[in-house]
Amino acid sequence: MKVMPDAARLAQSHWNETPLFLTEEERYSTYPWLYEVAEFRKHRGEEVLEIGCGTGSDLLQFAKHGALATGIDFTTRHVELARQRVGDLAIVHEADARNLPLEDESFDYVYSHGVLHHTDEPAQVVREMFRVLRPGGRINVHVYALWSCATLMGIRKYGWEWKQHIENSEAPVHIDLYTGRKLRRLFGPNISIEKYESQPFKFLAPWFGWFLVVKGQKT
Repeated sequence: MKVMPDAARLAQSHWNETPLFLTEEERYSTYPWLYEVAEFRKHRGEEVLEIGCGTGSDLLQFAKHGALATGIDFTTRHVELARQRVGDLAIVHEADARNLPLEDESFDYVYSHGVLHHTDEPAQVVREMFRVLRPGGRINVHVYALWSCATLMGIRKYGWEWKQHIENSEAPVHIDLYTGRKLRRLFGPNISIEKYESQPFKFLAPWFGWFLVVKGQKT
């Protein structure tokens, strides 16, 4: 019997085959809200960890603005490209978010954009986020929303196989869609949740945005 790869292996295969490399201009014109929401400018002198740093664009922004930036990614090709992009401005590890090779309470801020929805073990990833976070440290995590314009438009265009067309290629990859209730079960009740990104109807973003942004603090 053929065994389906777990979500981590699917993600690794997907982005090794088709790495997602955008210029900084492309990324922040595609997501004009991201620069402020990610808080790139607000962590000078702090230890910042990005989980799933991809090819390093966001990681580089933290570093440019004075953070002591570290990124991890599970995809060899992404790690190579991220290291080329950030040079000696940040540290990039090839690592699994389910088992971070990092010390307890070693970061002030943990950031992750578009990563958690690609794992089938989100609770373990969240445990690791909080393990490496110092008391008083903060999280900022972005995931795909179930109730969104993108969901409706995807189903309308592609039918029930629409998830195959979300990412940068049709290579298989695990995708979960989140609700506020699901996120509160995962992170606990003391978080804030906002929605962003609704194309072409930008004014609908607070209700039908594609990204749910979770922010919280370790007590």
